[in-house]
Amino acid sequence: MSNFRIKPLTVLLFVGAIVLAVVGVLYITDTAAHLPSFFPGHTAGSTTHHYKHGFAALTLAILAIGAAWFTTAPERPKS
Repeated sequence: MSNFRIKPLTVLLFVGAIVLAVVGVLYITDTAAHLPSFFPGHTAGSTTHHYKHGFAALTLAILAIGAAWFTTAPERPKS
């Protein structure tokens, strides 16, 4: 039987991964004019997409999920 615990850091990393995934999809699917004004790369009237921002955010989401997985490792028994 596995002896793992879900820690607050695990939840924080997983929620961060979800947010980053949503941001990445927004960057890839929306033009620069349709991005929210607080996003870097927002330009009124622009018809370009910010693919690099989107792929960077999706990569960080994958890394955050990996980090969340590593935080669920079982505790080692004390000698």
